[in-house]
This record gives sequence, C-alpha cells and structure tokens, in this order.
Amino acid sequence: MGARRTGRRAVVTGLAVGAALGIAARRRRAHAKTALGGHRGRQVTVTTDDGVRLAVDVEEAESPEFAVVFAHGWVMNRHCWHFQREALAGRATLVFYDQRGHGDSSAGALDACTVDRLGDDLAAVVEQAVPGGLPVVLVGHSMGGMTVMAFAGRHPGVLAARVAGVALLSTSSGLLARSTFGLPGPIGRLVPRVTPVVFERMLTRATLIDRSAALKSRTNLPVTRYIAFGPRAPRGHVRFVNDMAAATPTEVMVGFFRDFLVHDKYAALAALGSVETLVMVGGRDRLIPPAHSRRIAEAIPGAELAVLPGAGHMIGLERPEAVNQALVDLFDRAARRTGARPER
Repeated sequence: MGARRTGRRAVVTGLAVGAALGIAARRRRAHAKTALGGHRGRQVTVTTDDGVRLAVDVEEAESPEFAVVFAHGWVMNRHCWHFQREALAGRATLVFYDQRGHGDSSAGALDACTVDRLGDDLAAVVEQAVPGGLPVVLVGHSMGGMTVMAFAGRHPGVLAARVAGVALLSTSSGLLARSTFGLPGPIGRLVPRVTPVVFERMLTRATLIDRSAALKSRTNLPVTRYIAFGPRAPRGHVRFVNDMAAATPTEVMVGFFRDFLVHDKYAALAALGSVETLVMVGGRDRLIPPAHSRRIAEAIPGAELAVLPGAGHMIGLERPEAVNQALVDLFDRAARRTGARPER
C-alpha cells in the first residue's frame, strides 16, 4: 500500500498528463483575455429545504463522462475556481455554486451557518443542478472540503449512487480550534484564545464593518496576503481573493467561524474509501496546515496525498497547473472506476 501510494503521489505531483496539458493550453488561449472572475455559464438557482437560494453556474460539455461540482471555501465564491474552469471545460459538465451567504447566494439564519447545513446544500445542488444519470466528482477547497465531508456523512445513499471521485483541497476534518495561523511561540499559543473573542466583537459591529466594502477590503488586505498565499503570489491574485472576502457579510463569516471551532468530520472520512479520493495542500498553508491533510489521507483507504512545496492556502490560484493536472488524473481514475474510460 505504501509503495502504491508513493508512486501514485508522484504521478499526481510530478507528471504532466498529456491530455491535461492539451486541454489547459487550449483553454488558456480561448480565455486569455478573460479577467479573474469573469467567466459565466448557464445560470441556475437551487433552492434548499430551508429556503436559501444558491446561485449556480453550469458549464456544459458536449459528451460529458461525468459532472464535476466545485464547492468553494470560507469567504470566497464560485469565481475562485477561475483557472480550473479554463483548463477543465469540455472534459465534463462543470458546476460551480456559491455557498450560502457567499457571492450571489442568500444567507438564511445565522444559526444555519454550519458545515452540516453546507453538506445538505451540496446534496441539493447535486439533485437539482446535475443532469440525472451522470456520475459526479466533488471538488472542495477549504470549507468546501468540509462541505464534502458533511455530505458524505449525512447523505451516504447519494454518495454511493452518484459519486465516483472526490478532491479535498487545503481542508480539515477537525481540530481547527487549535489553529495558530502559522504564528510561532507565545503569540501562536495566544491565537486560539484571542481569535474567537475578536470574531465575536466583529459580530457586534457587523453593520458598521459592512457599510464600506472598499474600507473593509483595504483593512483586510495584509491579513489576506499572509493567510491565503505563499511567497511571491501575484498582487492581482491577492486582491482578487481579498475582494471576495470583503464582499462576504461579517455575520456569515463569523457564523461559519464559530462552527469551525467545533467542526469534526473525521468519522465521515471512512465513507470516502469507496470512491477515488485526492487530498492536496500547500506546504506553506498557514490557515489549514498540511498536518490536517495528512490526517485526512491516513483515514481514507487508498487516498492520494499531494503536498505542493512553498504554496499557501489558495492553491487553485497559486499553483493552477499542478492542481489542474491532479484533477485530470483524478477524473481519469474516476472514469475508469465507472467504466467510462478503459485502463491506460
């Protein structure tokens, strides 16, 4: 098992899949002038059982082998998958959606800002936005990965019937209350005690904080640069991520942060042993360090683990080629599992 995992890990991180490169090159040329976040697909609205309306983009494919549903992270929106959309369009039907309270989706009640709720929302997206009969691959980044875990734990029947593969990027199955955000020594030890207090104070001032998105964006920029990226990240990428974060209502941000402190989906990971699973993380992720991804990979039989040296939290933007190639490899394995593609 160890040799098999090591070998397949090398494939994920080191080998250029010819098909992936060809698709990526064509898509880059086709979308070369599209600004970050500028892509749009067929608009769909998914309504959850508690009345939240989720904004969904569907990128159609002519003869899709499966559908890929992308679940974004905390304080992001569906446009954070910009480079994955460019590189992977045409291979599968791609479904991008805004998590509740993020982007163009409505928020619902503050006490509904939970990972369990997000798992139910993902089930609604699969049911309402994915064409029937297509196998599904789920790709989740950060909070989106937690969403996939909650989905697996709460909707095992849908997982077994529809899902062929899962990618868990820069995410955690629990223990986030211990986070130091990469700060060392005594300061780092203070972080788990101080951060919840800061967020609760922000909640009491949410209306004032959200009154000026521009001011909020300028204030958050240094934090975004430190938390979300590794060294030498392009300034435009940092601002793109920071603007998404600033556009997220403070109440939603704090509501989900509260739930992260008690988030525990370790037991749900076992269900993912029945599907092809990729676990991927940046080696310098300060928000959710690589130890969380290693813990996840060890708990899922047959999971592939890839660590990108020097990369931060937003690996889809910071290392798009590596992420895209790893996803194509996952798609190939999922397709072989479902019989859609012969063994190479």
